[in-house]
Amino acid sequence: MQLRFRRVLYAAFIASILLYLIQVLTPLRLTSDGIAYLSLADSATTQGFVSAFSQRFPFPKGYPAFVFLLMKAGLFSSAILVLANLLFFAGGLIFSFRTLIALGFQRTHAAVACLLTLLSFTAVKHITQGMSDFLFFALSATACWCMTLRSGYKWLAIVPCLAAAIEVRLLGLALLFPLAVTVWPFVKKHPAALTVSGVVAVAFVGGGAWAGRQYLVKYLALFQHNALGRFVKTDIIAHCQDFAELMSNVPLAKLPAWCYAIALAGGCVALLLFFAGIVALWKQSLWTSFYMIGYSCLILPWPYTDPRFWVPAMPFVLLTMYAGGAALLRNSQGRKMTAAVAPRRLAAAYCVVFCALGFAALGYSTWLSLSGPKFPYRYGDGLLRTTYLAGCSEAPPDAQQNALRLLRRYEWHCKAEQR
Repeated sequence: MQLRFRRVLYAAFIASILLYLIQVLTPLRLTSDGIAYLSLADSATTQGFVSAFSQRFPFPKGYPAFVFLLMKAGLFSSAILVLANLLFFAGGLIFSFRTLIALGFQRTHAAVACLLTLLSFTAVKHITQGMSDFLFFALSATACWCMTLRSGYKWLAIVPCLAAAIEVRLLGLALLFPLAVTVWPFVKKHPAALTVSGVVAVAFVGGGAWAGRQYLVKYLALFQHNALGRFVKTDIIAHCQDFAELMSNVPLAKLPAWCYAIALAGGCVALLLFFAGIVALWKQSLWTSFYMIGYSCLILPWPYTDPRFWVPAMPFVLLTMYAGGAALLRNSQGRKMTAAVAPRRLAAAYCVVFCALGFAALGYSTWLSLSGPKFPYRYGDGLLRTTYLAGCSEAPPDAQQNALRLLRRYEWHCKAEQR
């Protein structure tokens, strides 16, 4: 049975990887945030790095800096963008798996959590886009894995990875929580090190606050201009929707309207299981509990729904929820029931359905990637359709100019026509 399970697991990983690799054939997929990231990097190639990056920008500038290096080297294209995202995603999953093993989680559970992350529809959706998620995933997962090492040289990797992660995404500040658990045994023995640790923590927090200052300003404005009750209600609904989409592996916008309330209720249950898991893991893995607390402190106050924010920590989130569910089962049915058949079958059935939906998302993305001339009619909500249809030809007045410039300079179909 164990051998059969491993074969199925390996087959699912291989099939997923092959389908992901096909996505390098996609035209350049643009979104509003992606246009902002790529346009800043593109501006730096013509205006100069310092001039472009000194401009006001709504996001941290770490990811545009990485894209700028690709553009400056003449390597950037839709295919290279997807390939880079795939490599970062693979690195993030590998280091997350190794971290979970080092923290004492079962090998099978860690592998399944990574497979579900790989087949999450939100990962499939964003792997083809110029977004910071996967670079952040690779940096944060590398920092997490280094924290579990015993070598003193690990700090040579932890510090730059942590600094880069914070510059790529404000969520990098969540890494300070497990870092505190990592250094605490040393600090407890050497009280003088507490001052140094405090100074380093303040430096990272200050750097993160500066990199994400636009988020902080927007958050304060939202908080000031909304009644507390309405703000809290909006926030709870947003994150119940996050967990509903993450756990059902389906965007709620694709479901019938009558499903919305049911899905939100399911998301609420999933969120409660997540909190229960944080408590349950407090003794088993304090490191994981602190990481999830830090991650929650940064995401949950933000009153907007976007499940992709959870993807870089999704293996940890899934196992935290699993720990919460297992703890509730033990408490409700007694400690003697440690290997119940029904919960195992239920978990197995859930994983099968989740993976099936993930493969469906990959199939849809592949259909888009291989659409050819029909791509503008199939991609997105139609807002950029005119821009894509303009392509390399003369642009109509309603084309999005920043997007059109990116397509003409970096979309390989356009470059082929220009030759």
